[in-house]
Amino acid sequence: MHGVGATRAVWGRVLEPLAGGHTVTALDVPGFGDSPPAGPGFALDTVADAIADGLAAAGVPTPFTLVGHSLGGAVALTLAHLRPGAVDRLVLVAPAGLTPRPAWLADALGATASLLVPIRRLAGGPFVDHALARTLMLLGTVHDGGRMHPDDVRTIIGSSAQATRLREGVAAVAAADLRPLLARLPTPPGLIWGERDLVIPADGLEAVRALRPDIHARLLPGTGHVPMLEAPAAFAAALEAVLAAITAS
Repeated sequence: MHGVGATRAVWGRVLEPLAGGHTVTALDVPGFGDSPPAGPGFALDTVADAIADGLAAAGVPTPFTLVGHSLGGAVALTLAHLRPGAVDRLVLVAPAGLTPRPAWLADALGATASLLVPIRRLAGGPFVDHALARTLMLLGTVHDGGRMHPDDVRTIIGSSAQATRLREGVAAVAAADLRPLLARLPTPPGLIWGERDLVIPADGLEAVRALRPDIHARLLPGTGHVPMLEAPAAFAAALEAVLAAITAS
C-alpha cells in the first residue's frame, strides 16, 4: 500500500522482481488513484476495513503478507490490528502514524500538503526532463531527484492528480498514535527505511526498536522517502531479506 498523494504505480519498479517468488497485489488506498474514498474523511479504521473487504472480494487469499509505505504503513498497521487473522507478515516502509502531533498541527500539515503537492505537479511537470528541475521539485522527498529516471519522477508528482483525500490523509496520520498497535503485534514486524529520508526521518527506527526489539529492519543507503523508486533493486532485495527473517523468527 502506497503513501500519501501516490497510487499503486509507485511500486512499478519492484513488481517484476517480487513477482518471481510471490503473487503480488498493488492497490490504490481509498481516496487516492482509482479507489473512491471510504467515508467522508480518512478514518484509519474505516480505510483499513474497506481495503480488507476489497481484497477479500478480489479473491486474495488469507493470510497474506502486507507491505505499507508511509501513510500506507499506518493503514497496514491498522489493518493488521483489526484483522489479525488476515495478515501473517507485516512490513512497514518509513511508516507514518508513530509520532503523533497535536490536532492543530496535524490539520495545518494536511492543509499545507493539499496546497503544495498540486503546485509541484502543475509547476514542475513541464520540466521533468531536466536533472536540476527534478532535484529541486523533489527536494526533501527523495535523496537525489536528479539521478532518477524522468518517468519515475512523473509517477511521483503526477499521482496527486487523483488524490481526493490528500489533506484528510495527511492530517489523520500526523495525529495518529499507532505505537500501542505496533507493540501488540503478535509476530515481529519488518521495517525498511531510506537512510536519507527527510519526510519521516530514519532516526525513528530507534523509537520503533524500543517498542519492538524483535523487529527485522533494513536501512537503505542513499535513498530518501521513496526507496522503491530511488533504488528498486536494493529495495526488492531488502524486502526479500526482511520477509525471510520474519518467516524464520
